[in-house]
Amino acid sequence: MPQPYHERLNFTMQLPLRVISHGTGGPKLVLPHWHQAVELAYPYCGQPGTVHIGGSSFEMAAGHVYVINSEVVHSYETMLDENNQIMTLLMPAAWLRNVVDNEQLPIWGPVDLDLHDAAYRGIGQAVGVLVDNAIHERDSQADYLASLGAEYQLVGQLLKQLKINGQVDNDQLPLPEPLRQAVGELQQNYGQPVSIAELAAKLNYSSVYFSRYFKEYMGISPKAYLGQIRLERATELLMTSDDSIQTIATKTGFRTEKNFFVTFKQHFLMTPKSYRERYAAQRAWS
Repeated sequence: MPQPYHERLNFTMQLPLRVISHGTGGPKLVLPHWHQAVELAYPYCGQPGTVHIGGSSFEMAAGHVYVINSEVVHSYETMLDENNQIMTLLMPAAWLRNVVDNEQLPIWGPVDLDLHDAAYRGIGQAVGVLVDNAIHERDSQADYLASLGAEYQLVGQLLKQLKINGQVDNDQLPLPEPLRQAVGELQQNYGQPVSIAELAAKLNYSSVYFSRYFKEYMGISPKAYLGQIRLERATELLMTSDDSIQTIATKTGFRTEKNFFVTFKQHFLMTPKSYRERYAAQRAWS
């Protein structure tokens, strides 16, 4: 008979679900993107801005949760301060498949959940526990177990109260592979002159069809998306580098410093210099 032995097990206190606080860092543009996780956007105070999910847009308000299914394109335009804040909860696809015991992840709808609705109070309670423990950085064993229980309660309530594979629009479904390739090329080459027509031809699409197809899933045209990438990269450089405005304009693909100035002011209602002076010291975005 085999001799018994002592098996050493390594248990960690890490939770499977990730809770992210987005701080109070002023205006923030998060580019259209996707990931292999279900994301819940939870504005826990004020009205922090707009979330775009596929081709639909929602003005976020406290007391709501916005459901972003795995691999669905989404973006944010926010203004964050002490009175307008947001948390996001990310449920990794691999963990979620194990929890629901299905290789095919559920596609949940509706997308905008009013937590004052009796049907969604269980979701609100679970989210409240997770967010409260994250904000106050509680790390005792009891708080860890409470958060772990809330995570499973959250998934259970989503399965119970939401429609699976229903009440979602086509633009809230995963992004097709050709568009993933297009997005990747735009993100990689934003600092150089980019021809949308050449990119369309590379993917065997006409320029007109490609722009319409891209906008159907991304919510904006390829040209507008490229402009958003450049602005997002520019704001990051303004807050994290000592580069001159002209250098930042060149690095991020703007034709001239004047073009950068005009585009930036149209979007943020202030000049790049004013933005740097106002927000460089407030880099609280996670």
